[in-house]
Amino acid sequence: MNFMAQCQNCGSQWNWKDMFKLSLKGKQECRNCHTVQYASGKSNFWSTMLFFIPFILVFNYLLIYMEAGWPLLILFFIVYVSIAYLLIPFMLKLSNTKRKI
Repeated sequence: MNFMAQCQNCGSQWNWKDMFKLSLKGKQECRNCHTVQYASGKSNFWSTMLFFIPFILVFNYLLIYMEAGWPLLILFFIVYVSIAYLLIPFMLKLSNTKRKI
């Protein structure tokens, strides 16, 4: 079972470290065939939404209903963002072309 994306040019499977670099820089060179790969627009959008929407919902719940203080909210933010950055590379798909904005 493959969890990471595969190069659209040569089909080699990427590792977590390369996918993480891709998520930060927006492009990354394939280690096998040396072609530049980009995050596909659709996978980039959905990976962002899958972490952004639950964050807003839980943050608002803690702020409004639980009346959590700012130290707890800041701690929640740090933990949530850390988990999101660790999981986003698993959700991205590769593309040979840069997406148009």
